[in-house]
Amino acid sequence: MTPAVIPVKVYNIPVTFRKETNMENDYRKIAGAFLVGGLIGAAVALLYAPKSGRETRKDIAKTARRVKKETVHLVEDAVDSINDFTGEVRDKVTDVIERGKDLSEGAKKEIIRNLEHGQKVIEKQKKRIVEALGI
Repeated sequence: MTPAVIPVKVYNIPVTFRKETNMENDYRKIAGAFLVGGLIGAAVALLYAPKSGRETRKDIAKTARRVKKETVHLVEDAVDSINDFTGEVRDKVTDVIERGKDLSEGAKKEIIRNLEHGQKVIEKQKKRIVEALGI
């Protein structure tokens, strides 16, 4: 399964961010539906099973512990995915900032060069005008 890539341009610097695909989203919805369906089915089966109240309560407690563990694992996986995504975004933003600094430093140098060149041209013209006027 290949993640979707969204190209983003900032100061003409191509950057790509990973976007959750519809397929991943569908898998999560399906997993959630199976989990909820399993819980409902287990509850109905326990209520209609020919067991004593004590046995039914033990089964309900076991099922609740199992569901709790599965939920904890699901939440941990989601947190890990979010942390990975934010790490990727942080790295991309840092890279963009560094490239922007490099670009701005280069632009500053180019402006200074142009200003110095302009000053030289103005001085030459001033000198020519002074010579032409005989001042």
